Amino acid sequence: VYLLCLHYPDLKRPFEFYENYEDYPDLKRELEWSLFSNDTFEHCSKLNHPLGIKKDYRVYGSSNGLVCISDDKLDTKSPIHIWNPSVRKFRTLPMSTNVKFRYIALQFGFHPGVNDYKVVRMLRVHKDDAFAVEVYSLSTDSWKMIEA
Repeated sequence: VYLLCLHYPDLKRPFEFYENYEDYPDLKRELEWSLFSNDTFEHCSKLNHPLGIKKDYRVYGSSNGLVCISDDKLDTKSPIHIWNPSVRKFRTLPMSTNVKFRYIALQFGFHPGVNDYKVVRMLRVHKDDAFAVEVYSLSTDSWKMIEA
């Protein structure tokens, strides 16, 4: 069992202790993916982003070794990926057709009742601040709008 960490490898002190980042030219502010031992918390291996992308990504949930990642700042064009860092495989979810919404939440988990992994995102309508919910099913590789 490993812990997947998204961290700043060269950061010796918490960010709040750095008054001015420009004063520290050797400080890398690029995030790194790593696996750490669950027992000892020792660094085991460095991982590359599955797409080789250097921009900031965020973990939106994990289950049974699978990890859901996407842009740090979500929008309607943000790709969503389900990644298995152990075998270094990933799947990019199809884009939703609901472009009139903007994201406000994204979560990932396993539904044991149907033996399927799900991505749930809550969306907001720009005009009237109404909410909507979409659910992605890994088994069908499709999105479904949940009606109120």
